[in-house]
Amino acid sequence: MIFQNELLKNHTTFKIGGYVKFFSKPKNVKELVYVVKLSKDKNLRIIPISNGSDIIFPDYELNAIVIKLDEMKGINISDDIVEIFSGEGLPKLAIYLENYGLSGFEYLYGIPGKIGGAVCKNAGAYGVEIKNLLLKAFVVNWEGEIIELNSSELNLRYRESDLLKYGILYKAIFKLKKDNPENIRKRRKEFSEIRKKTQPYGIPTAGCMFKNPSGNSAGKLIESVGLKGFRIGDIKISEKHANFFINLGNGKAEDVLKLMEIAKKRVYEEYGIILEEEVVIIKWRSTS
Repeated sequence: MIFQNELLKNHTTFKIGGYVKFFSKPKNVKELVYVVKLSKDKNLRIIPISNGSDIIFPDYELNAIVIKLDEMKGINISDDIVEIFSGEGLPKLAIYLENYGLSGFEYLYGIPGKIGGAVCKNAGAYGVEIKNLLLKAFVVNWEGEIIELNSSELNLRYRESDLLKYGILYKAIFKLKKDNPENIRKRRKEFSEIRKKTQPYGIPTAGCMFKNPSGNSAGKLIESVGLKGFRIGDIKISEKHANFFINLGNGKAEDVLKLMEIAKKRVYEEYGIILEEEVVIIKWRSTS
C-alpha cells in the first residue's frame, strides 16, 4: 500500500517531477484512513493528487508522502442525485452520466482531471463549475477521521476552495439536471471540438498555468507580449494556446518556473496585470 522512492513524473500529466520518499494509492476509504493516520504518526507531509494534472512537482527528492486517489472509484445514481468517488475521471464520467440523461458534467468533459482534483480546484468550463453541481463532500481529515461537509463549507471560488484545510476528499454528492441523452451528447461533442481546436491535445501539459485575470484571458495576454512558442529547455509555451506549457520530452520543473516568471514579468511590464498561478507548485526538499 505504501511504496518508497517513487518517481513522480510517472504520475503527472505534465510528465515532470523527481522522486518522493513515500507514495500510496489507496483503493478505498479504509485504506485512505490508514495511510493518513500512519503519515500523521510519522510526521510526514501529505500531498494528495487525483490525476496528477494542475500540479508542478520539483525535480529534486520530496520528503513527503504523495497519496494518489485514482483507484478510489465508484458511481451511485439515485434519480438526479449522484455519488461519485475521487478517482473517477471527468471525461469518462461525462459519457457515463449522459447515458442516464444526467446533465452537468458534459461541460467539464475536456478537463483531464478526476473528481478529487475537480472539487479541490472548483473545475469549470463553458459557464459551469463544480460549485454549481456539488451538494456534499466526504473527507478524511488530517487526523484520519471521516467528516461530511456541505458545499458551502468548502468556499468554492474561481479555481480554488478550502477543501485541503479539512483533509482529503474521497467521495462527493452532486445534484444534476435531467435532459435527453442526445441533447447532452451534442453539447459534449461541441465542447470537445472547441477544446481540440483551441488547446493542445494529447501531449504532456499541466493544464492552464495561470488564472484568467478579471475581464481578461491569461493566454491572450501571454500571446500579446510575443511569448507563443517561446522555449526554455524542453518546456515550451504552446503555439495553440499560450496559457498552456508543453513538455517536449525531458522538461524540468526548474524550466517551467523560469518560463512562468518570464510570462508574469512581460505581462506586468506591458499591462500592469499580475498573473496568478492556477497550477499548484510544490516545494519541499528532503532533509536527509
